[in-house]
Amino acid sequence: MSLRSMLPTLLLAFALSILVGVLAAARGASVPLALAAGLFAVQVLFVLVRINEPLWRATNGRSADADWAWSNTVLAALVYAWGATAMFAIYSLSGLAWRHWWQYGAGMTLLACLALLCANYLAKRRGSLEHTTARNVLIGITAVQAAAVAAALAYLVGSGKLQTAKADWAANHVFIAGGVAIVLISIVSLLAHRRQPAAPQVSA
Repeated sequence: MSLRSMLPTLLLAFALSILVGVLAAARGASVPLALAAGLFAVQVLFVLVRINEPLWRATNGRSADADWAWSNTVLAALVYAWGATAMFAIYSLSGLAWRHWWQYGAGMTLLACLALLCANYLAKRRGSLEHTTARNVLIGITAVQAAAVAAALAYLVGSGKLQTAKADWAANHVFIAGGVAIVLISIVSLLAHRRQPAAPQVSA
């Protein structure tokens, strides 16, 4: 199943999670906000599995050779955009005050834009993944992303910041849900890359 066919459902989950998140933050309700963020991450995981399933079933590893990369990149962009929207909406509309919210929101906005630029590149050059250099660059970026986000999640959990009484408790829920989603997207993309046949070398 293509990502385009599942976008309406995913965008609905996007909007509902933001709405519930703002209402929960306004009431200081941590559990409902965590559930809203978690359900969005689950929806992302469901879509991730559906769009990569043809690759796992392909006998030669070439099913939707470039499509998996484009779809996973767009999905990552949506997760970053969700995180940015959640930060801006929650701390602008709920009454919570945390001085660093806009910095993280701006950072996630930048990451979403970069992911969309990468997806646009893949869409225009469907054959790019056939070449070793392009595929190695893509997989290198994905591996760095997975490691960086996983390290950030480990720090967030290990440092005890999830038990904070400060106003960044809402941001922590966004970080956890969005971070887990990005790590899963990255892992699936790395596995999808390994399913591809060896790319031909391009002579100069």
